[in-house]
Formats: sequence, C-alpha cells, structure tokens
Amino acid sequence: MTEKMRALQTLSTHGECTLLDIVDATGIESGRAFAALQALVRENHTVSAKRDGHARYTITNAGRERVDSWDRTPAGQEKNHV
Repeated sequence: MTEKMRALQTLSTHGECTLLDIVDATGIESGRAFAALQALVRENHTVSAKRDGHARYTITNAGRERVDSWDRTPAGQEKNHV
C-alpha cells in the first residue's frame, strides 16, 4: 500500500486528522506523510483547513469513493493506486 493510500485510509477511518495524527497512525515519516497529504489535496481526495494554528485534513467524497472502491476489489487482485 502506498503512502498516499495509507494516509487516505487513515482519514477514512479517523475523520479529520493533523499531519502528526497521520504520522502516528501510519508510521510514515513526517516529510513523506506531508507529501502524501499534499498530493491527495491536489487530487481532491482530501481538503485542508487551518484551525488552532494547525492544518487539519479531511477526506472528500471523491476520496471516500476511492477507499470504497478498494473494499470492492476482489480478493487476490491488486488495489488501484491513488
């Protein structure tokens, strides 16, 4: 599973997360997690909003559809990469 996929799955499971939440939940190094989140924002799978001085990331409907499509992938077949 790619770092973007892991970050998106975490957002799907936990809802709104900060960068540090993603790092803690996935074990991805912070710089790579930030790059994954920024790529997901560019692809409209997540949105970023600044609150309390921290960026918070939330999954979009497009991101949720992407995660749902992974759940429909038959066993033994590789999931589509984000």
